[in-house]
Amino acid sequence: MAALRYEDLPGDVVELTKLLILDQLGVQLRGASLPNMQPVLRLADAQPGKAEATLAHSGTRTTVSQAAWVNGTLGHSAEYDDAHPLAWHTNSAVLPAALALAEREDASGRELITAVVAGIQVMGLLGAALPKMVTIGWHGSKVLGVYGAAAAAGRILGLTPAQLVNAFGIAGSDAGGGMEYDKSGGEVKRLHAGSASRSGLEAAELAQFGLTGPPTILEGPRGLLRLFGDGGDVAALDAVWDRWLVLDTIVRFYPSVATNHAPLDVIRQLRTEHDIKPADIARIRVGLVDFAVGHGASITRPADAISAQFSLAFSIGLQFITGHNSPSDYFDADRRTDPSILAIGDLVEPYPMPIPEGDPIFSTKVDIELTDGTTHSAYQAGFRGHPDRPATKAEVEEKFRENVDGLISPERADTLVALVDTLETRGSLAPVTALLGVGP
Repeated sequence: MAALRYEDLPGDVVELTKLLILDQLGVQLRGASLPNMQPVLRLADAQPGKAEATLAHSGTRTTVSQAAWVNGTLGHSAEYDDAHPLAWHTNSAVLPAALALAEREDASGRELITAVVAGIQVMGLLGAALPKMVTIGWHGSKVLGVYGAAAAAGRILGLTPAQLVNAFGIAGSDAGGGMEYDKSGGEVKRLHAGSASRSGLEAAELAQFGLTGPPTILEGPRGLLRLFGDGGDVAALDAVWDRWLVLDTIVRFYPSVATNHAPLDVIRQLRTEHDIKPADIARIRVGLVDFAVGHGASITRPADAISAQFSLAFSIGLQFITGHNSPSDYFDADRRTDPSILAIGDLVEPYPMPIPEGDPIFSTKVDIELTDGTTHSAYQAGFRGHPDRPATKAEVEEKFRENVDGLISPERADTLVALVDTLETRGSLAPVTALLGVGP
């Protein structure tokens, strides 16, 4: 990763990376308006620091470490950031570190793009070797994020290969992040991206200053693979080693867990095509891959934002009653107890179904049975934003504008879209960071 150059990147990698950067900036700005982020923003305001990098919530400048932590946490605040089949959520850990340092170091747009690609590549490679991490109970965004952020930060700082080895060794001491939140709740999950971003950035800086870390942090007897993956699966790296893993990134168009996306796509299609009214619904059957039935599909009475975002029943009810799945609705306690939303959710019947060979595991069949006996059905392989159904540039830009609506002016939103779209031509990122922050 230390030797990676912008000139090495294929055109499709560059174009997608720019869209992922825009998407993450939009999610950060939206996150600043959410109630679960207010403790984080209060702490940041109480700890001002040297003006080096911009905070997305206020537009003020603070230390690069603080900016990486706050912006990364904002970027993972609404379960709306991108996802990755190997590396969980990548850009909310990688971009905040890279952008904070790029702002301080006055790096170019090309350098930022290269750093983001490097960070995602590292997270994907390590994730491929750790298939058991989730069953043990570790959150990949935090475990892998420290390494991705270190790689991205190291690329901005121009670390040598030896320094990058030390940066990984240092970052490894901050790898962690248990997943008990998906059993008993807790908004602490949102911190995982921000703390990973800060730890990786600081690891790269410490390595630059001469601190050392164990060079066997990955494969050693007390290293990453042993501690977080029961020894890992190093052979799995061969299948992905020569791929640009950023191309596998999933853009999320619903602020919800990935297993819910295909059903929500189909519900949206059937609801609009047939003008289905909530009062006319008798039953909604949703076929899912087996593990998804015991995952978010098992939650019918969400108690907090996290459980609401995991709940298939709540998400379907929300779409039928409100017409959309807005991030703010998942944080609204009144929505979570709304009888009309819960009544629709009670009609949802998830069941395990075999996924046709060759189709993504996140495929679905939905049957909406009406009270008059009519049934409307559809099958969908994968979901919008998945690499099998890749997000278009227009869709990502529309999502960005929806996220920043009411937070910044339309003119400022248009300028940010244009700046990121031409990021590779920018000698400095100052025009981009100058427009961050909620306000007029």
